[in-house]
Amino acid sequence: MNISKPSGRAAMQSLRDYPHVLARPLALCFAFEPIDRQFTAATLIELGFTLDTALLTPSESLLATIRLQWWIDSLQSTATETAPLVQNLRIVCEQQPDMRDRLISVIGCWQGSCHDEQRNSQPGWQALWRLLGETFSVAPDQAAAAGRFAMSSDDATASGFADRSNLLALRHMADGAPSHWLYLLACLGAHRRRKNRPDSHQPVDSAMLGWHILLWRLGRPPRLG
Repeated sequence: MNISKPSGRAAMQSLRDYPHVLARPLALCFAFEPIDRQFTAATLIELGFTLDTALLTPSESLLATIRLQWWIDSLQSTATETAPLVQNLRIVCEQQPDMRDRLISVIGCWQGSCHDEQRNSQPGWQALWRLLGETFSVAPDQAAAAGRFAMSSDDATASGFADRSNLLALRHMADGAPSHWLYLLACLGAHRRRKNRPDSHQPVDSAMLGWHILLWRLGRPPRLG
């Protein structure tokens, strides 16, 4: 994908600025990726947060379905669109074969959650992380596991990232290839669990997070215990 540095940086900044506590941390997990991957990841993750808003904000599930359908219609339309996220999604679709159909399928997972009493968007996020894995030549199941670990509060043992050795193994697997995002997602998940302990009062989006990311990238992952 031929993405300019200004376009990639703008997409990353848009994700960092999204009003969600995990938007900036997730963006930082892709800070060491090539600019085209930053653009794609930032665009798709911002889409996920936007779909969550469309799903959870309306009081009635029918209204949520209509809002989600708008995103499918925008991807299928050829009309001029000024919304930056839609423009970025169209760029991703133009430069990657079958991406439009795959994105529509992902949005369909969010639509399916409209019929869930809790409107749980976890199936949609799992589909989105799998899509990112496929796009970046990473095992989809592994991408989904790392994404879920980073965003949820699931038990660390069940996730497969129970200790530092698991995290370091993931880092070593990424060495030599421009794909450290899986390792950093897992580190973020471990960091969130450590900061969410009863004896901790430091939020995940603290000013120190950027320094944590850098230390993790250098091979010093967080401890879970």
